[in-house]
Amino acid sequence: MSHTARFRLASGASRIALLVCGLAVAGLPASADLRQVTRADTGRAVPGRVAIVVGNQDYDSVPDLGNARRDAEDMAAMLRSFRFNVFDGYDLDKREFEELLRTAMLNITEGADVVFYYAGHGIQIGRRNYLLPTDAAFASIYDVPLETMTLDRVIETLAARGATHVAILDSCRDNPFPDIRLAADLDANLFETKSGFDVFSTPLNSFVAFSTSPGAVAMDGDVGGNSPYTSAIINAVGTTPGENIQNLFPRVREQVYSATQGKQVPWESSTLVRPFYLIPAVARPEAQTAPAEGETVSPDRGMVLASPANGPISLEPVSIRIEKPFDRRVDIADLFQARLDVPFQDAELVTPPDSGILSVGETPSGGPRIIYSPQISDIRATSLDDYSVSDQFAVNIEHPDGSERRVDVALDLTVDPCDLEAGDALDLGGVGIYRLPNEIDLLAALSACEAAVERDPENARFRYQLGRVQQGLGRLEQAFANFEAASEGGHLRALHALSVLFSTDQIDREATGIPENQELARELLERGTSLGDPYPMHRLGKQLLNNGETEAERQRGFELLESALELGHTYSMNELGIYFLNKDSDHYIPERGMRYLRASEAREDIYGYANLAFVAVRGLDGNPPDFQTAFDYYKKASEGGHPSAPSSIARMILRGQLGAKDVPEAVRWYDIGLERGDGWGGTNAAVLILNDDVPGKGGAEAAVRAAKAANLSNEEAAAKARELLGDIPASELGMALQMLLKELGQQVTVDGAVGPQTLQALERASQEAGIAYRAANDPRERLLFAGRVYWAQNPVRFDLF
Repeated sequence: MSHTARFRLASGASRIALLVCGLAVAGLPASADLRQVTRADTGRAVPGRVAIVVGNQDYDSVPDLGNARRDAEDMAAMLRSFRFNVFDGYDLDKREFEELLRTAMLNITEGADVVFYYAGHGIQIGRRNYLLPTDAAFASIYDVPLETMTLDRVIETLAARGATHVAILDSCRDNPFPDIRLAADLDANLFETKSGFDVFSTPLNSFVAFSTSPGAVAMDGDVGGNSPYTSAIINAVGTTPGENIQNLFPRVREQVYSATQGKQVPWESSTLVRPFYLIPAVARPEAQTAPAEGETVSPDRGMVLASPANGPISLEPVSIRIEKPFDRRVDIADLFQARLDVPFQDAELVTPPDSGILSVGETPSGGPRIIYSPQISDIRATSLDDYSVSDQFAVNIEHPDGSERRVDVALDLTVDPCDLEAGDALDLGGVGIYRLPNEIDLLAALSACEAAVERDPENARFRYQLGRVQQGLGRLEQAFANFEAASEGGHLRALHALSVLFSTDQIDREATGIPENQELARELLERGTSLGDPYPMHRLGKQLLNNGETEAERQRGFELLESALELGHTYSMNELGIYFLNKDSDHYIPERGMRYLRASEAREDIYGYANLAFVAVRGLDGNPPDFQTAFDYYKKASEGGHPSAPSSIARMILRGQLGAKDVPEAVRWYDIGLERGDGWGGTNAAVLILNDDVPGKGGAEAAVRAAKAANLSNEEAAAKARELLGDIPASELGMALQMLLKELGQQVTVDGAVGPQTLQALERASQEAGIAYRAANDPRERLLFAGRVYWAQNPVRFDLF
């Protein structure tokens, strides 16, 4: 009987990302190419035990390996037998490696034990170690971050999510790139590639095992078999399965040394501060207590199944269907009991679910507890047509009279509309389904998330996602309150959201009541980074790289951006791309910058499009300017909601780079940018209207745009806008004030005569925006105040900047 969890894809959507958690995707057969499968086979996995296994054998541009796949498959099977939730991938390219790592992170719970095993090519560049995806090619000396996975960053990323981390590396084969030198650091220094791995520091409570000693080469073993190292691990664990791992690997070292006639000596580095066992506690002899007389103990959970001396009474099996909302942990005991309509007291797992983990136990009050934890995968909501997940499993239950029966359960989980409409990308506290800021339908998301919070006000994820929508709508005070509630409820991404609100210069703090606190904002970024969230990692890295006071701070910023990049964070790709394309700096390396931006473009990022347009229009890549390419990229960025791309198109029109100069068309594009919060959109449109003949527009229309621009965060554009207002006649400033009030929904006559009706409308509008009314006799100051009220009522979506 098959049982699958399904997400249906919209036409043309990527399928790879939906496979990383073991969920079967409609339209993709189970026998799909292994290069595109990175899945978890949960079996009888124990919650809090996660393993990531990678076997890269068949390479595109370097020599293949003889048995990396077999090594990884056998290790994955062994770890599953020890009840790890295993995420394994074979012959993974760079994007697939990133996807596997992200998916594993989404499924690592706080306090988990994590094992990472890698078999494949690995090299040393400088004094750093790198794992090679199957498409590693190094077409450029600057390809290291885009063609490899940095070993210590992988370990730090996984360690941040778990309590204990073990890395086993069977990858020190011959160097496949012996004759090249590569850039691997912030500076332009080139390093030769070397065989083997170098020594490096590891996070606290980590254990790293190498197949050979630092700098040495490991033997591959017979083709189709196991390497000497992996073979020794499997043999040692099979002989002493309950051994503390720190006592186990000396035996592995002894076996490898003997099997290779002294040519290979494995090596370990440990910061473990407590024992680590590959066998779960419930299966180790010393962890089990003797059963009371007449009791039968479940080998799977250690739970009493039956007590009658002559065995339990078996009742007829039953089948039930349970429907629940999709969540990281789904308590199904209540509906389980309701569907049976007969009380039960104990349960034993018989047939495990395909794509989740089932935990059976007792509540504090002694009642049965059955928790289903689905596999979480990083899935873009725009690729989904159907949002239900299905699974099946079977348990034996014991009734109070000692009788037992088998229960086959069909489980249907429905994704909440709030998750579908407002889930965040790379959110380690989310359910994997996400939308980028420019993909959110704000009104639909608001309705969905308000309903979700009303149903479940203690759900920190829903509170965060509602805050995300409210921020997009400009309801910043409400967003702040929900971010605070989400943070208090333990939602990690809320730390980043709060940090942004505490530090941004794009909100009116009097109107919102949100205090500025740069010190707390930095503290929240540091905390989120330490817990492995790539968003604060990126934001903190950006600050340090661009504004660090010391070389060490700038180097740390680069490291943080590279770490976020290796999780697929396109913002970091863009930031590093522009950093190396700055002609007015001492780090202008166009080839290097373009490698980052191309990686962002490949992930369909609107900011990557805008950056590539900027490069094309200015020839920053060392080539002549290409205006048509620049326009195409700016247009794609603008269509995706990019805030400043419209103004960039307007500039190209005015420069004649897209044909004959067309001032009205340029104003149209500037107006689009202004409404998205681009100050130069308003200032430049005002200049054009004042200096050129723009049909249907005069000084008043220019003044409206200038008043809006003067209240935005770009200080240079705001200063120029205020200067323009000083040259516009008072009568036109009065008309502009009335035009702006009509935009704010006030009933006023636009005649330029500012009397009591106009002033009362301005006072009403300011009160509605939460800003204290400030009466002024100066027409310019009144208009500037109205511009402030406008943005208080229509806040900039600074989540798009």
